[in-house]
Amino acid sequence: MRWEDIYLSGSAVRLGHREYVREAVADGRYDPVEAAEDDYLSVSTAADASPADMAVAAAGTALDRAARPDGEFRLLLHASVGFQGIDHWSPAGYIQQRTIGGRAAAMELKQASNGGMVALELAAAHLAAASGPAAALITTADRYVLPAFDRYRSDQGTLRGDGATAMVLNRGGGVARLLSTVLIGDSTHERLLRGDEPWAATSGEHGWPVDLRARREQYRAGGGDVSHLGKLLVARQVEAVEGALKDAGATVGDVARFVFPNISRKTADWVFGKRQLGIEEARTVWDWGRTVGHIGAGDQAAGLTRLLETAAVHPGDLVVLTGFGAGFTFGSAVLEIVEEAGWSPCGY
Repeated sequence: MRWEDIYLSGSAVRLGHREYVREAVADGRYDPVEAAEDDYLSVSTAADASPADMAVAAAGTALDRAARPDGEFRLLLHASVGFQGIDHWSPAGYIQQRTIGGRAAAMELKQASNGGMVALELAAAHLAAASGPAAALITTADRYVLPAFDRYRSDQGTLRGDGATAMVLNRGGGVARLLSTVLIGDSTHERLLRGDEPWAATSGEHGWPVDLRARREQYRAGGGDVSHLGKLLVARQVEAVEGALKDAGATVGDVARFVFPNISRKTADWVFGKRQLGIEEARTVWDWGRTVGHIGAGDQAAGLTRLLETAAVHPGDLVVLTGFGAGFTFGSAVLEIVEEAGWSPCGY
């Protein structure tokens, strides 16, 4: 989809404390062979903060940067992957009460790691259909902590970090203009992260921590075609990137920076088609992402914020955000930087 008059006027990321992966390797929490392959330097850890409060903090900074009147906000979308602190409760309403207030529709999205990209397109569509001044607040937040999740062992090839992000979209101007978005769904390999686990009556009934490795092995043992999975992931991700660029009237060579999820170097090279697209690592934010880890649905907003805070992009530059989520969905967006943000870094 191509968008007109949809802008990003503010964004922010809130991280925890930096934990160096060498410490996890030294005390036996992180396999040294996997650590070498993954090539992370550190990970964001937030031992005490709730995801919703982290989202509120990120939103506060993004709203200050955007400087939009509270009355303009028509929508709040909160995207997350895991537990948000309380069962049978709406974090979106909590975030709204502590940020924009008012009568905007506040909703939660559960689209795994692609939740932020899904929220971006939904918010853009909502604003495009609105009459008069309109704005939307998008937040993400996740914490990966024991006993529910072991950031070093529950999965392989992706080191989970704790963090929250916020983006303010609006009509009428901002630091970046949203040119296009693409969302693609393909459920061929939906069972990959479900495995053979039976349905449970309550969360955690089958035991903690979550074991995504075991579910993958169950998928393989049950005849799941992992070779086809790899080819499909690459094909759909390339399709999403190329589709968004086509709608924006641009090519890969026109893009100043790409923001991929903060998954391991090896996995990113394999899944995201960087080699197929001819994207050099210097045009990504991996040098920063490898210090943060994968913060659920917020990697794209976090990477874009990092580029803006460090003045790594300038007016006229194109930035591509891209990612995918279990199930699977694939998403990409193209933005054009229209003015220097002048923001001071608020993460590490």
